[in-house]
Amino acid sequence: MTASLRFSTKAVPADLIGCSTDTLIGRNIFDGSFPSPLVVARATAIEHNLATMSAFCRLHRAQLAPHGKTTMSSELIARQLVHGAWGITVANVVQARTLFQHGVSRIMLANQLINESAIEWAFESAARGLEFYCFVDSREGLERLNRDRTGSISVLVEIGADGGRSGVRSLDEAVALADEATAIAPVRCVGVAGYEGVFISPHNDDRGTVREYLRALVSAFERIVGLGLIEADNTPVLTAGGSACFDDVVDICGPAARHHGAELVLRSGCYITHDSGFYDRVSPLRNHGKLPSFRPALEVIAQVTSRPESVLALLDFGKRDVSFDEGMPVPLWRLHQRQRTAVPNSWRLSKLMDQHAFLEVGATDDLAVGDFLIFGISHPCTTFDKWTHIPEVADDGTIVAVIATEF
Repeated sequence: MTASLRFSTKAVPADLIGCSTDTLIGRNIFDGSFPSPLVVARATAIEHNLATMSAFCRLHRAQLAPHGKTTMSSELIARQLVHGAWGITVANVVQARTLFQHGVSRIMLANQLINESAIEWAFESAARGLEFYCFVDSREGLERLNRDRTGSISVLVEIGADGGRSGVRSLDEAVALADEATAIAPVRCVGVAGYEGVFISPHNDDRGTVREYLRALVSAFERIVGLGLIEADNTPVLTAGGSACFDDVVDICGPAARHHGAELVLRSGCYITHDSGFYDRVSPLRNHGKLPSFRPALEVIAQVTSRPESVLALLDFGKRDVSFDEGMPVPLWRLHQRQRTAVPNSWRLSKLMDQHAFLEVGATDDLAVGDFLIFGISHPCTTFDKWTHIPEVADDGTIVAVIATEF
């Protein structure tokens, strides 16, 4: 997508204000014209991650509907589809209609469809060719879909768990909801859905609970299919899988999906850029054996603005620029004449303010005002939404594409 660069566009060189984003292509981010901070995406890492996730899905006979909320970039989403994505997942109807406008024809709303205007949009778009899926977890929510419509949508009974998010809390509730869906003409019940990632965080990697939950998901799916509550002309769908536990999903849910001729649909989104923090620590591909690990693609380049104490340096980025909800950015490299040198492992960010980063360093460490550092981030979703344009760069810093986001 081409747009005009404005004075308010983050990190745009002054001489390109008023020009299209395409004029950034060919520039080198180290040519001295880019203000800091600057977030960039490494092209080789993105391509590697796209190919690796595609290979994982082929290996495990799974489909992928990557979560669009990670990037909300039509360019990156188009590349995910080229790499074989079955469809695209969204969190709300604004995201859905944005992606439908960009030509995405199969969308899964990983949420309940409750809002009246959103319901109208979903059915109208289904009548215009959109293959639309959403979750249901209550009789009230299902009944809101029971009206005269020109299009039809597919619903998946969402299975929850105590301490989790939405979703029914018992097998009997799941079966009853699927049964009720068969009586609603504009709705097709096609299977069950869940989200195991709610049990994983930087402070809690509870794989036992994840696997127990996934077994409950499979039990609900097998009961619903076994009772004939999915119409014969619909391919059953079993979907789960965030970016942390998709190995557990294929291990536990895969056999049930294959046995019933169903599509096992993973919804991982963060894999496309991976990270240097939370997902790097928990990634299923850290020690896969048959496939390489994902590579972190997002980096923030920032400049030292102050060293007011011997053990403290301040940099010119903060909460307005990078993720901090699932861990602090990680100092990786120092830049000098376009060359990277690793920083000491002891350096760490202790605090972020809106636009200040507090870096703890050694009292005798060589770090001066004006120096540039490169940081990796943890949890890419909440970095993308802070930037309207992110340069995608070759390994030498040359911009090869511009990632536009639409949040």
